[in-house]
Parts: sequence; C-alpha cells; structure tokens
Amino acid sequence: MRQCLLIATILGLTLSFVRPCTAQAAGGADQNTPEALKAAYDQAMKARDWAGAVAAAQQLVDLRASAENLSSLANAQVSSGANADGLATTDRALEAVEKEKPAEGRPDAAWKDEKSKIYLTRGNAYLKLRRNPEAIDAYNQAAALASSPSVPIFNICATYANSGDTQNAEPACRRAVQVDPNRANAWFVLAALLFGEAKLDARGNFAITGECRQALQKYLELAPDGPHAADVKAMLQMAEQ
Repeated sequence: MRQCLLIATILGLTLSFVRPCTAQAAGGADQNTPEALKAAYDQAMKARDWAGAVAAAQQLVDLRASAENLSSLANAQVSSGANADGLATTDRALEAVEKEKPAEGRPDAAWKDEKSKIYLTRGNAYLKLRRNPEAIDAYNQAAALASSPSVPIFNICATYANSGDTQNAEPACRRAVQVDPNRANAWFVLAALLFGEAKLDARGNFAITGECRQALQKYLELAPDGPHAADVKAMLQMAEQ
C-alpha cells in the first residue's frame, strides 16, 4: 500500500453540517403551523429528503423570515446541492440575525450560536462551490462565535487536508484534536498527514513520529470499527520496528 493511497482516503471524509433534532408533529395538528412545519423539516433532513426539507423551510420563511428559519432553509438548500441558492440565503440570514441581536448587557450566547450555524452553512456552501479560502474564512467566523466550536474547527482541518495544503492542515488538525479529543476523524486526518511525511528506514519500515503513532492509536481507541480502521492498522503495521 502506498502512502499516496492512504493520504487519499482523507478525501472520503464528510464535513460536518448542521443537523436538526428530530421532532414529531402532534397528531391532527394544522400542518401549516410553525411547529408542524419545523417537525416536517426535521424529519425530512433526517431522511435526507432534501426537496421536502427545502419546501418545509421555505414555508417557515414565508411565515416569518427569522434568522433561524432562513438558516434552516440555507442548510436544506446546501444539503440538496443548491449551493448558490444556499449561499444567497445565508446573506439574508446574516442580515436577519443582526436585527435580532440582544440589547447591550443581555445574554447573547444563544444568539452567537445561531450566527455560528449560519457561518457554518455558509462555509459548506463555499466549499461545495470550490471556493476554499472563503469556506475557511466562514468556518473561522463560525468557530469564533460557537459555544462549542469543534465542528467548524474540524471542517477547517479537513478542508486544508483535502486541498493538499499540508502546511496549514497540520496545525489546523492539531487544533481540532485539542478542541475535541473525542473526534475520531480529526485524529485520522492528523495521522494521515504525519504519515505522509514519514521516511523509509534501513529495514524498509516507515519511521513515523511519536505524534503520528499517538494519533493512529487514538483513532483506533475511539473508532475500532470505524471506516478508516483498516487504513490505520495498515499504517501501524508498516511502521512497526
């Protein structure tokens, strides 16, 4: 197995998107109420019924063009592949969220998290449009606002890695595992990047660093049956002394 094939497995990683909690609509309830439409949106997103999610979110926006509803619409649009539409909707969502900013001195953690979600979706739209620098900028803004920034920080790590920018990918991935030590994919991307720098020793083994070995072992600890477990085991085998 070649190093290039192992590194290429990074491209199979899926970036993290906004995932709604699933809610159930009350039986017999008016299906055009905000509550019923939100339940329909959540169920459609879970089922990967992107057309249904877009339709439900658009109805929510028609009822009230709030930052939350516009964010839901943008997320559904990007998930469906309508990336330009999703990007345009995040513009509207950012305008709406600024209008909803709490007054000075009032709690604003929930407001910041809502704004972070918009930037996360914006980053995903840019990424799908192959506008990586703008995607990374959006993810950085999402991370700066989020109370739990592990998702946008991991997306920065994966974006740099997938684009072949190892110089920026390694520190970004170190930051990702530091912020969320339980994110197995972050450990895998870091391990793959470090393994790609390993040289063959006199016995034909790859001389990996202690940091690389730790990242490989951490992935197996967190995801022993994960999608990259076979690759990780192969890397460890090729590095055995």
